[in-house]
Amino acid sequence: IFVRASRVQDANPLTRLPGNYSITKEIDDCIDNKQRFSIAYVDLDNFKSFNDKYGFLRGDEIIKITARVLTNSVRKLRLSTGFVGHVGGDDFVYIVPPEKMDNVCKEIIQHFDLVVGDFYDEEDRKRGCIHSTNRKGEEECFPLVSLSIAVVTNEYRPIKHIGQVSAIAAEVKKYVKSMSGSNYYKDRRTAGATP
Repeated sequence: IFVRASRVQDANPLTRLPGNYSITKEIDDCIDNKQRFSIAYVDLDNFKSFNDKYGFLRGDEIIKITARVLTNSVRKLRLSTGFVGHVGGDDFVYIVPPEKMDNVCKEIIQHFDLVVGDFYDEEDRKRGCIHSTNRKGEEECFPLVSLSIAVVTNEYRPIKHIGQVSAIAAEVKKYVKSMSGSNYYKDRRTAGATP
């Protein structure tokens, strides 16, 4: 009952998904139980420019549909160990066994890319980008919102604490965000390897 109560208290108000406390606990449990795991960090690309043009209410709808796509894809596996959490803003986490991760990532990207265009006006959707101001105050054509999924796993090297998970995720996220469109990338480096 305590775990369920803390998850309800921890839930993100927009998506009702477990928040940071639950995410941290879930990752710590994976490490402490010495089980094989894979953790996906999901980030929406070009979301700020979408929000700037269409407003936060339509932006919230993209956040909610992202949560639904992630939850449905993980739930479909019917795993007792599957987990989806909402870090906040446009950042999510999901955890599935390593052997399931590639297929889940592909399915999530496919479903997300199928629905995201519906949130744009027809003119922007046809053009494939929206005109908005960048951080330097210059007009720019931003691509449609896409997903970057950075996957951290202990399949290839031991991971002993959540700090390692965060550091690896930051490196992988930087790499996957440099690609255009929706993509995922799994860290396959072995112990001692550099990025």
